[in-house]
Amino acid sequence: MFLKKVHGCLAGVAVGDAMGMPTAGFTPAEIKAKFGYIDKLLDAPPGHPFHDGLRKGHVTDDTELTMILVEMILEDGAVTPNGMARRILGWATEKRLLETGLLGPSTSRAIRALMDGGDPHETGRYGTTNGAAMKISPVGIINAYKMENIVDDVEKVCLPTHGTSVAISAASAVAAAVAEALKPSATVSSVVEAAKTYSKMGKERGRQVTHPSVTRRIELALDLIKGEASPRNAAEVLYDYIGADVSITNSVPTSFGLFVASQGDPMVTIESAVNMGGDTDTIGAIAGGIAGAYKGIDAFPEDMVRQVEEESNLDLEATAMRLVEFARK
Repeated sequence: MFLKKVHGCLAGVAVGDAMGMPTAGFTPAEIKAKFGYIDKLLDAPPGHPFHDGLRKGHVTDDTELTMILVEMILEDGAVTPNGMARRILGWATEKRLLETGLLGPSTSRAIRALMDGGDPHETGRYGTTNGAAMKISPVGIINAYKMENIVDDVEKVCLPTHGTSVAISAASAVAAAVAEALKPSATVSSVVEAAKTYSKMGKERGRQVTHPSVTRRIELALDLIKGEASPRNAAEVLYDYIGADVSITNSVPTSFGLFVASQGDPMVTIESAVNMGGDTDTIGAIAGGIAGAYKGIDAFPEDMVRQVEEESNLDLEATAMRLVEFARK
C-alpha cells in the first residue's frame, strides 16, 4: 500500500505537470477557446509563451526539480542547502535556463546569486513564489514515518532559492499533506489539517516577510468553495478569489481547494487545475502530488502515466521503490 501511494504521489506530480504544460500562462477564456476542455495529454500549442515545441506528455521544471530533490536524497543520504544549490545550479547551467523564460523569478534571482558565489543559506532570502512547493513532495515521502523532521528538511531545501517564511510555510504545508496522505488512515480532512499545522510551524523559519498567512489562505480557500456544485465550479471560484498565479500565497491554497473539491481524486483534481488558467502546470503538480499520495497509483490511467514516463525519460515506479526504502531506514 505504501509503495503504491508513493508511486501515486510521483505520478501525480508528473501527470499534473504534463497535463498542465500546454495551458500554463493562459486565462480560462483562452484555454476554452484554444482547447475546449482538457482531459488528456496534449502538445504545447505553437508559439506557447513558455513551452513552445514541447510534445504531449513532456514535463517541465516542476517535475525536473522534484527529481533533482530525489537525486539529492538518494545520492547524498540527506537534505542539505549545499546539495540542493549544487544540483539546481548544475541543472540550470546545463540547460542554459537563464537564457530562456522558463525559470520563475525567485529561482532565476537565486541562481544568479549562486553563480556569483553566494552562500546557499542566503541566496533564497527573497524567494516568495511557488517554486518552493512544486518540488517538495519527496520531503513528505521520506518523512512519512517521522513527520517531526518535515519542517527542518523543507527549510534546507528552500534556503538556496526560497528562504522566506512564507515560502517555507507553504512548502511545509505541501510536504506535510503528502506525508499524511500516505497513511492508510488518511482522510481528506486529515490531509488538510496536517497542511495547516505544519504551515504554522514553517512560518517561523527563514527570513520573515510581510506576506499573508498561508494557513489562513488555505482556510479561506476552503470556505469559499463550500457548497459549490462541482470541482469545475470550485476552480472558477478559486481562480477569481484566491488566484492561480506564481505567488505561493495564491497557488498553494488554490491547490488545497482543488484537492478538497475533488474529494482527493487525482485525475479530477488535475483536470480542474489544468483547465482553470494561470500557473496550471505547477498547480497541477502540487495538487496532483497530494491527491496521488492520497489515492495511490491505481487511480491513474496506466497509458497516461506510461506516456509521460516515455516522453520525459522517467521511471516512476523504480524511483518510488528507492524512496520507500530510504523512508523505512
